[in-house]
Amino acid sequence: MGDVSSNSDEPRLRLACSCASASDLMSDPWAAIPHDGKLNDGAKERILNALARQPRTISQLAGLLGISAPAVHRHVTDLLASELIAEVVAPDDGCRSGVERYYQPGFPIVRAADRAALQPVLAELADAMAEAFRAQRPALAAAVAATTLPDRGTAFASLRHYLYATATRLARARLEAAGELPAWPAHADGSRWIWWAEEPLETEAP
Repeated sequence: MGDVSSNSDEPRLRLACSCASASDLMSDPWAAIPHDGKLNDGAKERILNALARQPRTISQLAGLLGISAPAVHRHVTDLLASELIAEVVAPDDGCRSGVERYYQPGFPIVRAADRAALQPVLAELADAMAEAFRAQRPALAAAVAATTLPDRGTAFASLRHYLYATATRLARARLEAAGELPAWPAHADGSRWIWWAEEPLETEAP
């Protein structure tokens, strides 16, 4: 492999997603998860899926997923270190083990029924955001025309996702600065991130 070290004086591009960058500077509160490879194994995602509805032990996960208990133990150890799962009190359902530990996701899981309840308000907010972006399209096009981008062969149409993403990141930064969105929490391994998962609605593919 080539030398990926860089001089601090080298210009560095900000990629569309900092999760793809060698830099440790994250542009989005969830980017550290893929950037640091915390879920780079499909088995870890399967374990999270299996824990989404109820806490389970390593032996229960092994039996459910058809993965050896030692392999599940390794994945669980990694997930615990990343704080993507957490140990919880054994459920009082008559099936508890006196020895094994139970685990559940260490981040919010939004169930399908919860999503359906939230959907009307979120859809209204999405409509307002889309309309605001649509209303600013002439101003955005004029601003792009005043840059060097058209002379370098970059059309306004190819920049619309960039412009939208940049505007939403700026809005998030302002809400964070005002305390209306929470700060990115620091985790034991030194990374800072916010993460969640959601169940698909009946109208969506899983």
